Amino acid sequence: MPERETVLFCPFCGDGFEGQTLCPDHELPLVPWQQLPRAKHGDPPEVDLAWHSPRLGRAWLALCSLALLIAFAALPLGRVSGGASMGGSMLQLALHGGHKLWLVPAASVTLIALLYRRRSPRAMRAARLAALFTVVVAPLSVLWAWSSTLAAVALLAERSGQQLSPALASGGYTVLLATIPGLIGALRFGGSARAA
Repeated sequence: MPERETVLFCPFCGDGFEGQTLCPDHELPLVPWQQLPRAKHGDPPEVDLAWHSPRLGRAWLALCSLALLIAFAALPLGRVSGGASMGGSMLQLALHGGHKLWLVPAASVTLIALLYRRRSPRAMRAARLAALFTVVVAPLSVLWAWSSTLAAVALLAERSGQQLSPALASGGYTVLLATIPGLIGALRFGGSARAA
């Protein structure tokens, strides 16, 4: 009867491999089952939160996402007054060539996806950097679009000889203010490792 090879396990991912000494994915030495790291006794098991749970920083991220969607769909980025009067929602600007502004709803949808997919405290903590990056994308895209708008208004004023004065409007301010709860939520996403 042929001798059966020993199954060893990766200490990182826990996968078992027969006849190997290194994990092919993580290049770590494989160990017997008894030597795998175990959760400490008394550690509470990880429990997935409901998709709508406001706990562990999730409410802050949801508030940020909602504010970004409202600002993009209904509020103006800025106003130009003087010899000509211009305005319109960020959605209208994005549809008519302000492509940078599409990053605002993209950031909002990404935050919603993070909230839906990351439900255990450990998974949420692992996504903190992604949440931080996503929150910062929206105001940066608005500031980028606003700087382009200022340059375009200055050029139009020069060519037309009119006095045009651009001013940031409610949509721009809403996106910038939405960054505050977004950053709070991203930093609290998943709670602390000790509390989990």
